[in-house]
Amino acid sequence: MADIKVSEMPSANSIEQDDLFMIVQDGKNKKVEANIIKSLVRSPKIYTVRKQISSSSSALERLNDNVGLVANATHDGSAVVNDFDNIYPWSDIISYNYDTKGQRITAFYGDPTFDFSGNNGQVLTRIPKFWYKIWKDGGYYYYSIADNKVDGYIESQQFSVGRYTVSGSSSGVFSRSGQAPFVDYNITNARTYARNVGDRFGILDYHIFLISLLYIVEYADYNSQNKLGKGNINNTAALTSGGCDSLGMKSGCLVNDSKHSVIYRGIEDIYGNIWQFIDGLNIKDHIAYVSYNSSDYAVDKFDGSYKQVGYTLSNTNGWVKELGYDNNNPLIGLATVIGGSESTYVTDYYWQNSGNRIALFGGRWADSGTFCGFWLWNLSGESSLAIAHSGSRLLANF
Repeated sequence: MADIKVSEMPSANSIEQDDLFMIVQDGKNKKVEANIIKSLVRSPKIYTVRKQISSSSSALERLNDNVGLVANATHDGSAVVNDFDNIYPWSDIISYNYDTKGQRITAFYGDPTFDFSGNNGQVLTRIPKFWYKIWKDGGYYYYSIADNKVDGYIESQQFSVGRYTVSGSSSGVFSRSGQAPFVDYNITNARTYARNVGDRFGILDYHIFLISLLYIVEYADYNSQNKLGKGNINNTAALTSGGCDSLGMKSGCLVNDSKHSVIYRGIEDIYGNIWQFIDGLNIKDHIAYVSYNSSDYAVDKFDGSYKQVGYTLSNTNGWVKELGYDNNNPLIGLATVIGGSESTYVTDYYWQNSGNRIALFGGRWADSGTFCGFWLWNLSGESSLAIAHSGSRLLANF
């Protein structure tokens, strides 16, 4: 496969109607899937789920084009039925190799030259452009994703994340298979190491909420451990990367015993194994401040591009019962009410403390087999925190 520059790669559904004729006539060096063209000549598909806030069930109801769809994940490597494998944007999430020096994609998963080990470049997973809306109404929490422009929906630009958590050292960090996680450094150093990888690189930030959104609309259940797998959460050490390579772009795990990695659509150890620093999200006395401007990211910062999220977080550790909602920051759903359990309501745990705090996501290898998931947050650490259980994941804004 010839090298392909990122600038030559239109993301799925990023192409305007007026460009259709041009694409059909001249498709040089462009990877255009059939479903992109189909989406240009029909109404958008809208996939919605809703959760009755007062209900103790972790399950959500499927609405709109989501009605009747099925999403399963493997727990032993065997084939399962998942309708979303053929539904955009989930269908177009893909891992690839990226040459940071040449700033080009060298291979996609499925190409003969694709390499999990990193010999063909960083191993990243691309999330294509999509449109979303999150809202509360009538005692329900709604999550919705559209495959094309819809009035009132927010456009999420294409981005990429490391298929694996960061490995390497302060001299250079990588996303590649077969490596132990790089741990025991603070969030400021994590940001620096990631930016040294190349232009438009950093560590995972608010984009984690977009990944969580993709999961919840697909699986319609807060209990990600039940749906995808427990993850490495009750073990004697962190696992090396690559435990889910054989699953390719499928979701789930090979062994569901709290001692093996889990993967969600090409993102391994999305929860469990090690805590992941989340940049651009600072906490001050149970109030969250979020920035969407990566050039302004800094610890203990509560002004400038950092804006206060319009609700107060819970000041108690425990199982999450209810998530907060802010119309100005609909993506940012953090714990406001505690009182659930590992199998009810949101099903994930929450840690906090007063003062200035940073955000850690997902859980670690050295906890109970129930302490991890898409809504598990540790907001108790100071900005200097550097421990053997915490690390980071690359984010690339392309």
